[in-house]
Amino acid sequence: MEDNSTFYIIYPLGLADFGLIELKKKWAMHFSESPLEILSVDEGGILINVKTLQGFALNHILKSPTRILIRFAEFKAKDFPKLFNKISKLPWKSFMIGATPEVEASATNSKLFDSRKIEKALKDGILEQYRKQPVKKKYLDHFEVNKQAEDLPTVYYRAVDDVITISLDTTGELLHKRGEKIFTGLAPIRESLASLLLTALTKNIEQDSYTLIDPMSGSGTFLIEAHDAYKINFDRTFSYQHFPLWIDYAQKKQFSDSLVSSENTQFDNYYGFEINDDVIMLAVKNTANKKIQIKKADLLKSESRIAGNNLVIINPPYGIRVGDKSDINPEFYKKVITKIRDLYAPVRLGIIIPDEHRMSFQGSEMVARIPFKNGGLPVTFFILK
Repeated sequence: MEDNSTFYIIYPLGLADFGLIELKKKWAMHFSESPLEILSVDEGGILINVKTLQGFALNHILKSPTRILIRFAEFKAKDFPKLFNKISKLPWKSFMIGATPEVEASATNSKLFDSRKIEKALKDGILEQYRKQPVKKKYLDHFEVNKQAEDLPTVYYRAVDDVITISLDTTGELLHKRGEKIFTGLAPIRESLASLLLTALTKNIEQDSYTLIDPMSGSGTFLIEAHDAYKINFDRTFSYQHFPLWIDYAQKKQFSDSLVSSENTQFDNYYGFEINDDVIMLAVKNTANKKIQIKKADLLKSESRIAGNNLVIINPPYGIRVGDKSDINPEFYKKVITKIRDLYAPVRLGIIIPDEHRMSFQGSEMVARIPFKNGGLPVTFFILK
């Protein structure tokens, strides 16, 4: 697996630039001896060309992507017989274990747009190769054991102007699912989003040690993502581990041993505050054995100050987290911001506010304004001085 492959790393729309910051930093930490060739960065992801094994390893290392695809083939086809013919000649034996894969298809300005016919052509083409080159028994046995697994490889078909790209999922379940048991409260922020927003919050700040504070911490997602930013994830399996070329890889242990977790030295302390007793119990379970302190407090009534080099990140209640929305308005967010500045005097404050409230801040106090969708709801992450 010393050969290079092309990988497409998928991110939530509009946030790939922050994913690139994480990618470059962690690449330098783990693979400094190997070049990271960045082919393109677009609104939805990053296209790279790297050693195949290192591309697989990014599933264990990166915290902010949605999933990672390996680009398998690119060709032109304007009819289904040609599509079938092309598919049947691809080297599936290195990537498929005898399964009939799930297919995700999308087409833009292409003569081949019927998703049912696309799926049939792909599956028939793969089955045709199975007939010509029978799958080895050990791969069939592997499939039989894992056929109910949610991380079996999916084939991604994308057609733009009759140029077809075939990719294979190397991830399986979305990457925000870390594998370890996480207890959540109502409408928590997705872990990968939390990681991206933390990257945005800390972009271009001095590398001194900070205290990270979440005054409405819920089940602790922001604090956990910061604390475990450099933890290698071996707590779950990934789709690439069902590829024949991985099953046959003799140096799996050497691969695992080469990926070493480290602490996030950017933060000395992690403090979370929450008003709900039940949610506090969940947060305490989630943060067991971590250097994170979770305490009960009502931000707007608190007088407990924390002095020092503070960064604050907060996801105040909105949407389905709120029963009566009448109290959640621009004045509420202004009170939250004023109180945070009074208690913690942060170097930076990152706050998520739904777009429906049309909040704005003067340029002198705003570091960045980052729109995205949280659970389908348009929101903006404001970073304030």
